[in-house]
Amino acid sequence: MDESDPGEPLELIRHLIDLGATPEQIEELDESDLIGLAGDLQLSAGLDLDLNGLAAAAGCRPEDARTIYELLGLPADQLAGFGEDDVKLVSLAAGDTTGFVERIGAPLFRVAGTATARVAEAAVAAYVQDIEAEAARELDPIALADQNVIGSTLAVGFGEALSTVFRHHMWIAVRRQRSAQEGVVLPQVVRMAVGFVDMVGFTTLTRFASPAELLATVEEFERRAFDTAQRLGGRIVKSIGDEVMIAAPDAAAVAAIAHELLAEQRGDDSVQARAGVAAGDVLFRLGDYYGPVVNLASRLTNEALPDEVLADHATADAVGVEARPAGQRQLKGFAEPVEAWTVTGVDSR
Repeated sequence: MDESDPGEPLELIRHLIDLGATPEQIEELDESDLIGLAGDLQLSAGLDLDLNGLAAAAGCRPEDARTIYELLGLPADQLAGFGEDDVKLVSLAAGDTTGFVERIGAPLFRVAGTATARVAEAAVAAYVQDIEAEAARELDPIALADQNVIGSTLAVGFGEALSTVFRHHMWIAVRRQRSAQEGVVLPQVVRMAVGFVDMVGFTTLTRFASPAELLATVEEFERRAFDTAQRLGGRIVKSIGDEVMIAAPDAAAVAAIAHELLAEQRGDDSVQARAGVAAGDVLFRLGDYYGPVVNLASRLTNEALPDEVLADHATADAVGVEARPAGQRQLKGFAEPVEAWTVTGVDSR
């Protein structure tokens, strides 16, 4: 880009150079992308190694380093570069002598990459939709570039701080695992209650509501689910569009979470909610749950009426759960009819 062109934002270009941008970086960008360069400079700060340099510092072959990043969902050739933390990561993975990485590293890395990618996408979306959209209406280009610097700096700091969050989640996960495997012989199986809560009428809502209204509805639903599960001793395994999956070792806890979420959703005139809960031995792999109990909870959700929590016998029989018979249901994937129960309340304990 030629700075002598009077049509170019010379003040912004000078500001970017002051922030550390090179003429080559500026030359590669259209005028509309210049503001974003300010944030990119923060995200790429300290990433001075290429793939060969990373491999040399980590004591491995470049193809081994490349494989590690591919497992994490990161195409190495598209990254800004590599730094000291990358050397630690690759050294840890490539230099493992315990066999841990070789045995379970690949699937674990894929889960970590997928989860981290979602955090990154969420951070970018939140910034673009909220902070940047408002700032673009009020700030001049230089101030907006500085706003990008602040946002990117905070994002990098947040990412670095996640290591302690992971340690705390490991502490909780270990204890949850021990509790869920009491009386279970196979290491792949845990004794767990699983529930699904979905929003009835959301598909219809998508045809009439604006994108902003749909986003607000989903965000509020997920916020309620997360807060309620956290307070009542469960966890949100995943969000699937307009549905959340809940799990806890205690069937009464999952029933209580589902029951409360439905009660909270009654205040929303646009959509209602329904839920299905089942309990028993489930397959557990990489933070997710599988097997007949999970399928049963999902099918019961599909059978439930709006504002109803439909449960299996194991859940209805749990201490603290109040339920009434809801008849036998012929569920898809189940050869025999299943006795269903409507959860009418859960004693607080």
